Amino acid sequence: MEKKLTTSTGRLVELLVDETLRLRGRILSASREANEKRGLQSHSQGLILTAVVRASEPPTVAKIARSLGLTRQSVQRTANELAATGLVIFEDNPHHKRAKQLAPTKAGLKMHAQNADSQGKWTDRVGTAVSAADLEHAVNVLRKVRRYLEHPEATHEELDAPPEKSTVTRRKIKQT
Repeated sequence: MEKKLTTSTGRLVELLVDETLRLRGRILSASREANEKRGLQSHSQGLILTAVVRASEPPTVAKIARSLGLTRQSVQRTANELAATGLVIFEDNPHHKRAKQLAPTKAGLKMHAQNADSQGKWTDRVGTAVSAADLEHAVNVLRKVRRYLEHPEATHEELDAPPEKSTVTRRKIKQT
């Protein structure tokens, strides 16, 4: 049986969603400006390049799209742009004949390192405005809301578990 939310709780969820969307917009603007200063043409290029560089094994376009909640077509378009500028390459995939894997080039790794250094400075500046305890609490709340939206059947314990102990996260990984 589901608990009925009070009007004030529902209003708080609406405010959380509104603030999250506004924050997303500000982050995208800041990211776009920073990426363009370093030679990337869009926020998407920085996002996809980061996904390729940080992957534990060379990802496919579809895998990146699933992990970021984007369409395969938009990731493919951005991956093609990155390949055209020499930041990533498409490699044969031993697990699939047609789905190529993406790997960073030396230029892509260098670009990512420049972006990571700049992003680190930006996050340090933002971090001085908000306490570490507040940031940790915000991360935990947002993670719990995301997990609930991904797995509405999950228990409170699963939603509250740290990422490394979460069966919700493991269940999601096994499905993909």
